[in-house]
Amino acid sequence: MADDGAVQDPPAPSTSPEPAADNPAPVAEGPTHEPTRALLPALVAGVLVAAVFAASGIIRGTFPFGSLSRSTNDLGTQYIPFFAHLWDVLHGRAQGDFFFNWQSAFGVGFWADYGVDLGSPLSLLVGLFPRDQIDLAVYVVTVLKLSLAAAAMAVLLLKMRPGPRWVAAILGASYGVCGWALDDGSYVPMWLDGLIALPMFFLVAEWSLRRTNRLLSVLVVAVFWWSNFYTAYMATIAGGLYLLARVLTSDLTWLMRLRAVLRHGISFVLGLALIAPMLLPIFEANKDATPSPSGVFRASRIDLFLSRLLPLSEGVGRTASLYVGTVALLLALTLPFNKFVTIRTKVVWVVTTVLITLSFRWAPTQELWHGFDTPNGSQYREAFVLCGVIVVLAWVSVAHRLPGPVALLGGGALLAVIAVVSNGSPLLTRHAMTVLILSGAGTLVALGTIWGVRRSATLRRLKWPVAVAFAVLMVIVALETTWTAVVTDEQRAKALSPSATPWDDRRTQMSNAIRDAGDWPAYRADPGTSVTPNDPMLLGGQGAGFYSSLLPYTLNQTLTDLGFGWSGYGRASRDLDNPVIDAIFSIGARMQLENDGQRITRSVVPPLVTVRRRLGQTDGSNAYVVQNRLLGTPVYDVPEYKGTRFATGDVKLVSRCAAGSMAYLNLPRVEGQARLAGGRWKGLSATRRPGINTNSAMVELGLVPSSGVVLVEVNFGEDPQGITPTGAIGCLDQQRLDRAVRQLRLSGATDVKIGGHSISATLRPGSKGYAVVAVPRLRGWQCSAGDGKAQTPRSYGGLIAVRLTGSEDRIACSYTPPGLLRGLAVAAVAAAITLGIVLIGRRRRLRS
Repeated sequence: MADDGAVQDPPAPSTSPEPAADNPAPVAEGPTHEPTRALLPALVAGVLVAAVFAASGIIRGTFPFGSLSRSTNDLGTQYIPFFAHLWDVLHGRAQGDFFFNWQSAFGVGFWADYGVDLGSPLSLLVGLFPRDQIDLAVYVVTVLKLSLAAAAMAVLLLKMRPGPRWVAAILGASYGVCGWALDDGSYVPMWLDGLIALPMFFLVAEWSLRRTNRLLSVLVVAVFWWSNFYTAYMATIAGGLYLLARVLTSDLTWLMRLRAVLRHGISFVLGLALIAPMLLPIFEANKDATPSPSGVFRASRIDLFLSRLLPLSEGVGRTASLYVGTVALLLALTLPFNKFVTIRTKVVWVVTTVLITLSFRWAPTQELWHGFDTPNGSQYREAFVLCGVIVVLAWVSVAHRLPGPVALLGGGALLAVIAVVSNGSPLLTRHAMTVLILSGAGTLVALGTIWGVRRSATLRRLKWPVAVAFAVLMVIVALETTWTAVVTDEQRAKALSPSATPWDDRRTQMSNAIRDAGDWPAYRADPGTSVTPNDPMLLGGQGAGFYSSLLPYTLNQTLTDLGFGWSGYGRASRDLDNPVIDAIFSIGARMQLENDGQRITRSVVPPLVTVRRRLGQTDGSNAYVVQNRLLGTPVYDVPEYKGTRFATGDVKLVSRCAAGSMAYLNLPRVEGQARLAGGRWKGLSATRRPGINTNSAMVELGLVPSSGVVLVEVNFGEDPQGITPTGAIGCLDQQRLDRAVRQLRLSGATDVKIGGHSISATLRPGSKGYAVVAVPRLRGWQCSAGDGKAQTPRSYGGLIAVRLTGSEDRIACSYTPPGLLRGLAVAAVAAAITLGIVLIGRRRRLRS
């Protein structure tokens, strides 16, 4: 083997000098090994990770190898639809562009969502797949990210300190399929960019120590913060801690150490400044987003926490996913006992690891890892940091010299202590301890074999025993991580059921149906939200459905006031099938699912741009009043009613409306079901876990009977709730609505044109008052009437309103993501500074 020398037997302790501390100074002028030496270990690590992840899917029978869906939680409802929309943008088939999304929530910005969910350059690979294979495209991107993370870690380890290349490959693979990657990252593809960013930011620290690759350092920071700022933030903190550990274990002078830290800081400042055109809009969008309640952090018991270091453990987000494989963990635990590592190096790395571990168990530092916002879901999203540090710890021990018998036994003893403490943990699944014992014993035997061969005068020249031992270690890693991946997926599926199935022929039929029904921008064709909240992006068309952590709060309020329902603490807007909503938002076609397929219903609606003589008040005490005012004509009657509560907790509401009108019920904070007496039950979906997580939409109950009596039955199930004393019942007069629609069509725009992030309309001559655009009025819109100056439009019930004087024959509006222009200015300055630093450095090298 080419790297046998890295594990050669050292001189006898009595004659060997004290090992030198890690000293990057000699490599300041160049690397100590050829760059190509890292290519093979990186390739092996990446291929092994891909094989493990694919094998676990084959065993489980998950997509694309079986019928089980991979779309756990947000993968199916949020990320795959976003990737589908990105595919449409790349192929010119989307309504919108990178700045704006015309399809979702009646028109919402896309730039910030692109940066949060799709910023990785690897996301663009979905454009190479067919549209109906979007699930496969996301799977391939996921596997590629896992493999790249493993490869990057292998490269980092060999850059950090020369050592046995096959151990670097094994440790890189252990990192690529660590517990966090399997448990948390595999169904949140954007987080996996952080898994790659961690070793890359460690590399930036190495370059800072060696005074090399200044331009590349800045670009690496920029690329990974652009890819996913959330996990890149965590990796940045870890990169700083890594640099401090490397500085403290080096033999550099304190002045050189300070310069290394400054170079590192400058690289990150310039890298962040370069992506300000993305970062600032994300921050602005986050400021405007619908808030969700912060989670409450409670540190898990120590036995639960430590048990996540072991194979075949699963906590479904309840504890930190710390598994890196028995081989890597055992090697890391040998560090305190490895006599070939200096005391200073041992102390610094052990203390660093302990402090990072403790930071996961203290609320203030947990908040720091998450940007001072405790998440509601998995509360240990930073766990990949500790996984990476454990792998680095293992390399620090191995790269100096292969641990001897004393170090191996010491590491094995620590591993046994962890096993004993964790033995009662309910997070350890069946066979966990058996796998740990077998893997641990196999690792000790393999490493002991290498040690024995290298100490034997007769065997040390043989290549095959060492090669076999390394092969055994690789097999242990492959088998153990595959088994752990299978168990992780099984246990997670029990707690988090799949949220959506992969694309199939039914989806193709639905997509074709909504496309054929559309005539955008003459009217909207709404696919509903029956498959996911993001059906407009997934299936096509234009509707209210939108699920994003950046859904604007003002938009959520507008839709809520109109009677729309939502979930995800207001971050997932749901469709509302209602004729008045169709008129307000120009929805001329709707898709409704039936048992044997889908049905398209059509309506005559006003154009996207209508003209109102004046803008009245749009606020109202209930959704019916708000709809009346936004439409401009009262089409609902809102009667008084009396209620009777029964011993079961159920309620009956009695009121009177015009016979033949359509009765509606709006109880946004109520969970249960309701119906007109003798009619079909309609669901109410509000929940309270831990706050108002889901809001019920207005529901259509049926035609008012000839008696005019509206008798509404409300069933609460096992959770009786209060009902508002007024405004719950509304009765729609269809004839009045038809007259209102005709009037709006007669006075509305004669032609509407849509650009990627702009809209323009030709108005009828002499139009006065206000042009109301059926698009949410969000920050970033600028509108002009005629040849007038572009200004921020007025809000009319949450929609865009442009003032007219009677002399304008057209209006034009354009959307720019808030913060983009400032970001471009910051990026330009950062680019100039970066270029200046590179040129100055090059001139200095030429002079010397």
